[in-house]
Amino acid sequence: MHVKTGKLSRLHWGAGLAAAVLVLALAVYGPPALKAAAPQDYEALRLYTEALFEISQKYVTPKSEEDMIYGSLRGMMNSLDPDCSFLTPREYQDYLEGKKGPGGEAGVDLIYKDNLLTVASALDGGPAWRAGLRPGDHILKINGQLARNLTTQEGARRFRGAPGTTIKLQVIRNGLVKPLDLSVTLEEPLKAGSVAFQVLPDSCGYVRIKYFTGETPGELTAALKALLSYRPALKGLVLDLRNNARGTLEQAVRSATVLVGEKEIVAVKGRGPESSQTYMGKARGIAVKSPLPPLVVLTDQGTARAAEIMAGALRDQDQAVLLGAKTLGLCGLTKAMPLVDGSALVMTVATCYTPNGAKIQGKGLEPEVAGKPLVAKPGGEKAGPPAPDQDPWVLQAVDLLKSGKARHVAIKGPKQEAP
Repeated sequence: MHVKTGKLSRLHWGAGLAAAVLVLALAVYGPPALKAAAPQDYEALRLYTEALFEISQKYVTPKSEEDMIYGSLRGMMNSLDPDCSFLTPREYQDYLEGKKGPGGEAGVDLIYKDNLLTVASALDGGPAWRAGLRPGDHILKINGQLARNLTTQEGARRFRGAPGTTIKLQVIRNGLVKPLDLSVTLEEPLKAGSVAFQVLPDSCGYVRIKYFTGETPGELTAALKALLSYRPALKGLVLDLRNNARGTLEQAVRSATVLVGEKEIVAVKGRGPESSQTYMGKARGIAVKSPLPPLVVLTDQGTARAAEIMAGALRDQDQAVLLGAKTLGLCGLTKAMPLVDGSALVMTVATCYTPNGAKIQGKGLEPEVAGKPLVAKPGGEKAGPPAPDQDPWVLQAVDLLKSGKARHVAIKGPKQEAP
């Protein structure tokens, strides 16, 4: 049966909801912004309330105003960048209290990209990596339910639970026709060190930062001192930042300080001067007082956040060479903005720039040397990463160091053909 709604009731409903929307706008932007609003801004609010009215009256399944408002806010935040999210009041309280639920995790970092929950990185040796998840994978279903339009925060919660919990995934991977069916079993958080190192053949050192934590600067210092005390002296260093999207700006600055000292590491710039700042290293934090040997940094599409800050600083300040693939371009400063009903917006308020002024957010870092094409090995989809002395890009970096071209490529700047 079709029920015709009168114009008066429509206006009354729209006026009430418009008031609620204006209160919400007041909480987000503050009174000065509303006073300065142009007439077309109010036209947009009128369009929004009209759409909500039509949905409330004609959508086949009745929806509460809260469901519609929260859904629209979630979509609004998803349209901004992968680090932006809307949190309900309960989710915001969990966010403030740092709750992660039961102690199991999958060892995966997620973002919202291309309207799908997407893997930014899967920690080396973690449950997600062993299950076969790789950076760039789009998650279509979680335990049989569509994961479309899940925010980064919501997706992260779906990958937490009691250790031993199994999560069934359907994954879309670029280059594959059919979706992959994978199962991830949650485990206790990884407690192993975030930094691994070794001496490679041809007297080159290798350092792998798997992810960034508060302990990473100390672990990196110990690794570098051990490598640089090696005799005969090393011909160069390979720093591996691939598949690394976990870490904060502070952890990145402290870790980069170990190598660059009191030079500029990163600048963050927002819409106002209060949200812009330049971060310098501390002289007392440097681990290597003498000049570093030539340095090649490995990056790929899973290099993000703290790893991008470090890669950009090393390239701009220490003339390191980036080798591999373009980084993810996810490096912003986020802030939680509480709203009047206890919900909140997690929003990017500033973006990161390298010391030479290159914007990272949304662009990524393009390496000077492209990594050689990687050939997938049969049956190797769920295997761990190859040993450094068998890794094609590590060997390519060693060849670049042995040839003495690393410094030349770094000074020259533009992207070079792979050696």
